[in-house]
Amino acid sequence: MKESVHAKGEVAARAVSLRVLVASDLFSYLVFAIGGRLMHSAGGPGDWLVNTPRIIAPFLVGWFAAAIVFGAYPRTGRIGLRRFALNSVLAVLVGNAVGFALRAIVFGDGIALVFIGAALGLTTLVVVGLRLLYFWSIAGRSVDSW
Repeated sequence: MKESVHAKGEVAARAVSLRVLVASDLFSYLVFAIGGRLMHSAGGPGDWLVNTPRIIAPFLVGWFAAAIVFGAYPRTGRIGLRRFALNSVLAVLVGNAVGFALRAIVFGDGIALVFIGAALGLTTLVVVGLRLLYFWSIAGRSVDSW
């Protein structure tokens, strides 16, 4: 049963499917990792099998930790578009910072400024964009009414 939508664009947190959000978030980070491999892979299938999980793992750890801390997976009460978007953006930014740190500490990888910019831009656009599209779809509202 779909929860009712308040006039201010809030939805009941129970209406937000945790499965859909997790699948969307995993897909977003997979797009990020595959995009990186397409741009920078010099090897064949072995390179993809080794480096794709190595690239994506620190960012997934960072994302899910930050998403829980910042409430990007709402559980109770009602949540409005602004709060949902802010929680998602904060989780992406902090999650990526954790991902960069883990990548440097665990794998000893250097982190170029260009990579930081590309990673932040792409993951913010895709993660937050897909989450907002999902929120919009469950709220049953048009973009113009936000």
